[in-house]
Amino acid sequence: MIDLTNQMSYRISNLDIKSQRISYQMSTGTKLENGSDDAVLYSKYLDIQSNLRTTEGLKVQIEKTDAQNNVADSTVGEVKKVLDAIKVDLLKTLNAGMSRNDKKAVARNMEGMRDNLLTLVNTQTDGEFLFSGSNTSQQTYEKDANFKVNGQVDFKGNGHLRNIAVEPNVYRNRGVTAYDVLMYNTDTSEIDGTINFTEHENVVDENGNRWKFIGGDKTKLYKIKEDGSISSFVDGGVLKQEYIPIVATTGTPISYTTDTIANAKTAGTISDNTSSGLLLEVKHNFFDEMNIIINALDGYKTIQDDSSTNGEKGTLADDGEVQNILSNSLGLVTDQFINTNIGHAELGGRNKIFEISLERTVSKITHYNILMQKTNGADLGKLAMESKSLELTYSALYSTISKMNNLSLVNFLK
Repeated sequence: MIDLTNQMSYRISNLDIKSQRISYQMSTGTKLENGSDDAVLYSKYLDIQSNLRTTEGLKVQIEKTDAQNNVADSTVGEVKKVLDAIKVDLLKTLNAGMSRNDKKAVARNMEGMRDNLLTLVNTQTDGEFLFSGSNTSQQTYEKDANFKVNGQVDFKGNGHLRNIAVEPNVYRNRGVTAYDVLMYNTDTSEIDGTINFTEHENVVDENGNRWKFIGGDKTKLYKIKEDGSISSFVDGGVLKQEYIPIVATTGTPISYTTDTIANAKTAGTISDNTSSGLLLEVKHNFFDEMNIIINALDGYKTIQDDSSTNGEKGTLADDGEVQNILSNSLGLVTDQFINTNIGHAELGGRNKIFEISLERTVSKITHYNILMQKTNGADLGKLAMESKSLELTYSALYSTISKMNNLSLVNFLK
């Protein structure tokens, strides 16, 4: 009798273990409660789960980037509309019948459009400035402390794009910088290996690095690194003196003064550089051109000498001089529109990469969820049948135990 009771207890214990397993699987939807239940299956499950978590993290980042890209795209579109409006107003001012007072009225409108452009290029989402380059915490453009006098609006970002992960260890450039939105090229070394530039303009290479004179030394161009530090000869960060002849517009060599144009030859000028030289572009800040336009509409020339008075109103301009300034500016506004349009196209191409990456990421997440279900997912239909079978087994077993406990000689004789 004792042996029979022990057997019954053992069977009930096994049924309890099975019941716990079924209850766990039905409540969690997974097969394994502990890794030791099936080490091979559990290892495979953890690997899939790790990939899923990584992909979900990428999805969050790509979604944020995609939203920023959409804002950047619409912003550049608005910039192009403002540039179009500037062209229309300039064409009006070139009408011979427009009086000085009419031009001053247009100047006030131009000031409003300049403010609109400044607001647009300083657009930020999630606390990040979209056109500042890699340092998205830095405001893209800032007005000079003496803005009311010189009209200067200075670029404070850099030419390096932020890299965003689209796959594990795979990164893509996001967006565009202000170099692509509100600066136009005045020269490039691509044609003859040389560039002409003023000190106030930005010299940028194909890697987004900025090159500039440091201090009072006008004999070398130094590369400014992404973090704002100055490069050196050691890492090929200096265009050497012998390749930067300082010339006046007549071509006669003279000592550097603020109103001369520096001519930088790029082929073979950087340590350890290839013989083809470094591709350099001269970027002109469009806000400088806006300042010239506004001053001309008010009847003044603009000082352009890279000194402390650069950008300030100069001498009075007669009607013919004003017409010449505005006519020249119209062509430069067109240059800016073309450059902005090219930047918009580049932005569209980069945005498409993230759109495709987001679609792929969502597809991968779905795939990993299916794999997880197949690998460690419980078959609820089968569990329901097992649960019912277990219920019947419990009932039969307890019924048997009950009858055994009621056995007696009297009952046996009955």
